[in-house]
Amino acid sequence: MSTTPTSSPRTVPCPPSPAGCGAPAGASCTSHGGTRERHNFHRARTAALEAARIAAVPAAKLVADTGAWVRHGKHAADLLDKNGFTVEAEQLRRAVSEANGHMSAKQAIAFLVDQAQGGEG
Repeated sequence: MSTTPTSSPRTVPCPPSPAGCGAPAGASCTSHGGTRERHNFHRARTAALEAARIAAVPAAKLVADTGAWVRHGKHAADLLDKNGFTVEAEQLRRAVSEANGHMSAKQAIAFLVDQAQGGEG
């Protein structure tokens, strides 16, 4: 079973003000100084969830932390191959090929996270 956080921002705490409201994990975000429960989440909380999902997958974290030179899925696959993630690199190359070469590094990271969660990609 995967240890990657689920897809709900509620599973991570909301960052403190001014970016968020500081709601703990499991609680709803609030607005108006904590007097009203929000029906959605602060952007910072959604970003924190995405960062947690990426951090839980070493191959995706490597690509995300590398920097601006990795701009394409092919570059991400080459980086993974050079750093010992040969299985992930081959899966990513196959996905880039199936997408007719149209895959950004951001899409490659999302693909790697989805694969780690047992998704089809």
